[in-house]
Amino acid sequence: MLLPLHHVIRGAGALCLAAAWACARAADAVPPPVAQELARQGLPASALAFQVTPLSPELPRHAWQAGRLFNPASAMKQVTTLAALDALGPAYRWTTALYGDGAGNLYLRGGGDPNLDWERLGGMLRELRMKGIATIAGDLVLDRSLFAPARPDVAAPPFDDTPDAAYNVVPDALNVSDYLVTYTLSSNTTAVAVRTTPPLDGVTVVNRLIPNDTPCTGWQAGWRRPRVERDAGGAVRIVLEGGFPRDCTASIDLATLERDLYLERLVRALWRELGGQWSGRVREDRTPAGAALLAARQFETLGETIRTVNKRSDGVKARLVYLTLGATANDAPGVPTLEGARRRVLDWVAVQGVDPAGIVIENGSGLSRIERISPAQLSALLRAAVASPWYPEFAASLPVAGLDGTMRKRLEDLPAPSGARLKTGTLRDAAALSGYVRDRAGRDWIVAAFVNDPRLEDGRSVLDSLIRWVAAGGAGEP
Repeated sequence: MLLPLHHVIRGAGALCLAAAWACARAADAVPPPVAQELARQGLPASALAFQVTPLSPELPRHAWQAGRLFNPASAMKQVTTLAALDALGPAYRWTTALYGDGAGNLYLRGGGDPNLDWERLGGMLRELRMKGIATIAGDLVLDRSLFAPARPDVAAPPFDDTPDAAYNVVPDALNVSDYLVTYTLSSNTTAVAVRTTPPLDGVTVVNRLIPNDTPCTGWQAGWRRPRVERDAGGAVRIVLEGGFPRDCTASIDLATLERDLYLERLVRALWRELGGQWSGRVREDRTPAGAALLAARQFETLGETIRTVNKRSDGVKARLVYLTLGATANDAPGVPTLEGARRRVLDWVAVQGVDPAGIVIENGSGLSRIERISPAQLSALLRAAVASPWYPEFAASLPVAGLDGTMRKRLEDLPAPSGARLKTGTLRDAAALSGYVRDRAGRDWIVAAFVNDPRLEDGRSVLDSLIRWVAAGGAGEP
C-alpha cells in the first residue's frame, strides 16, 4: 500500500492515520516506510522521485514525480555502459601501441584504454628490450590525439576542493594508472613510514609526518595534501607534512604530479630497471604515418571493464568508456569528443523508444552538478536492457545488495530471493539507487529512485527503505 504525498509533512513522525491512507490511495504516491524516512530526515516530498516498474504487465506501476529531471549522480553510469554495450559490443578492446621513427624517437600512442596501468606499460617496454632495443636515442613522444581536445584536463574547472583525489582525474587517451601515486603509510609509536608506487625516477619523498593519537579510522584529518617541489637540476620532491595516527596503516591514491612529468619519470624508472638507456625528453605530438609499430597491447574487454565501472563506481573508467563512444562515432572532423559522445548516447536513447528530452549528460560518469535524467526515462532504459542480447553482461556489472561492489555492506537484510542488483549514486545534495529487484514472491521489478536536496545528509536511507518495501512484496499488493 502507498501513502499519498500530501500527507507527508516535514517534521518527526508526521504521517497520516492508517484509516485515512486506506481511503486515499493514488497512482503517484509513496510507500509508508519511505514517507516515514523522509519525515525522519526532515526532507520535503519534492526531494524524492522514483518509479517502480513490474516486468509482468498484470502488476501495478508505482511512481512519484517520475517525470521530473533529477541529478542521478553515478546512476548515470548505467546509461553510459548500456549505450556502449549496444554501440561497441562486449568484446570491444582498446589498443595501446609503441612506435619508432628513423630519428630514434619512441611514440606512445594512447587508445583510451581504461585498464592501462604502469605494470602493463612496463610489459610493453620489456617487449622492446626482448627485441634487442637497448637505447632510446630520441624523445618519448606522447600521442593523446584520439580524443579532442587531447588534454581535456587542462581547461577543466575543479569539481570540488580536492582536485588531486583519484575520482577527480579528468582522463585523456593515454591514462596510465590514472596518473596516480599510491601512498602507503604505516606507523608505530614513534615514527611514520611512507612507501610510494609506481617507481618514479628522480622523485623522492620528504617525510615530515608526525605520529599522533587520533583514531586510525580518521587518519586523513591530521595530514596535509602532498606538496611538490622541483629544483633547477630536475629533482622532484614530494613533501608530506602533518600528523598520522600511531600504530596505523593506510593507503591513498592521489594525482600528485603533472601528467607529462609523471610519465617521463615512470618510463625512465621502468626503462632503467630493464637495463635500457634514454637521455631524451618527453613531448607531445602525433605519431607520424611512417612510424614502425614496435609493440601493441589490448587488455580487458568492454564487458569486463563495465563490471569495474558499475560495481566499484569507477568514474574515470566510465569517462573513458563515454569518450570512446565519441571517438568511434561517425562525426564530422573537428567535433569535440565529448559532444560526439553526447550525441551518440542521446541517439541511442531515442532508438530505445525513450524520449531523450531534458536528459543532460556532461561526462557520462555522474560526477557532475548538471547531469539530469528522470526516473521514468531511466526505468524505460533499464526495461529495454532486459531485451538486449547484452543484458547478461550488463546485469552482471551491477552491484549485488549485501554482497559486492558499492552495495557490499548495504541492504544486507533484504528478504530472499531479492538478489537486488542496484547501481548506487552519491554526491553532495544527490543520491540514487537504480536497477533490478526480485521480491519475496519471486516477482521482478525495475527501480529508479533519486533524492536531491541541498539539506541532504543521508539520502541513502530513504532509497534503502524503498528497496526494502519492494523486496518485501509491497509493490505487488493489490
